[in-house]
Amino acid sequence: MTVCYQCRADVVLPCVLQDNRKLAPNSIIVASDWELRRLSYFRRLAIATANQKATERLSRREMADWQAHVIYLHEGPIFWPNGRDFEVTDTLVDDAYNDDQSFRWLSNFVKFAVELPKQRPQVRTVMRLRLLSLAFQIAYPQIARTFCR
Repeated sequence: MTVCYQCRADVVLPCVLQDNRKLAPNSIIVASDWELRRLSYFRRLAIATANQKATERLSRREMADWQAHVIYLHEGPIFWPNGRDFEVTDTLVDDAYNDDQSFRWLSNFVKFAVELPKQRPQVRTVMRLRLLSLAFQIAYPQIARTFCR
């Protein structure tokens, strides 16, 4: 069996194709746009985010801080699905939220843990979803594995 580079499950074919580089055990591969825009992935990510917010009693601003903290402290390499390096900049989270310091989008997003979305996520929210997914992949990989099912 092969271990999937993204979800770490035992599979015949991994979710993503990699180049010939040997991945370190703490390597992370961010979710693709296609995965993030799937309703099932979106809904599972919303449920995990709502649970994290409730468990840790985080406000929407603190949720964004948690996300940034987890991503910035990760010591392993992070890759795009095609094998390129995913660059973590100092302003990565702020750029994804378009400098919206209220993070109102997070409050609306966690509502989808209860309500079914009526349409696929918009393209402009994909980076926000990617960073949330990445934070869960780093902090709670066992939860993140369930997103792509």
